[in-house]
Amino acid sequence: MTVDVKQVYKEISADEGKVLHAYLCSELHATIGIGHKILDDDPEKDLDIFGADWDDVADDQCISEERCYELFEEDVQVAIGGCAKIYDNWENLPQEIQHILVNMCFQLGQGGLSRFKNLKIAIEDFQWEKAAEEMMDSRWANQTPERAERLKVRMLAYPLEF
Repeated sequence: MTVDVKQVYKEISADEGKVLHAYLCSELHATIGIGHKILDDDPEKDLDIFGADWDDVADDQCISEERCYELFEEDVQVAIGGCAKIYDNWENLPQEIQHILVNMCFQLGQGGLSRFKNLKIAIEDFQWEKAAEEMMDSRWANQTPERAERLKVRMLAYPLEF
């Protein structure tokens, strides 16, 4: 199975939101697009910072939809690579399970997702109910409860036998 990047784009953009101008995320990092932390070597580093919910930002302070997708593709490849390093059975996981884990890794980073030790065990044992339980037994689930709940429901909806 391979990750369907276009499908994951729809899923993660729904969770992260899409903002085509620079803003400060909850961690006070300059951010643009779909949760892309603006790096020093990004051309967007010189854009002015606005509120995430501002609608009337000048076009010269915004990125295009194409650039937004380009940044997402780069970031999602990092998340996919992180998942492949964490889960020994990554290539054997069903696509839906991969999408859930990529979504989590996109938000948490490889380091954050790798701290879910019991989730890793459940995933590597193909135990989706246990995995869903471990997802919810976390600070992440308390911090982003709606996203965690959506991903948990998807995990529980996957058949135990595949």
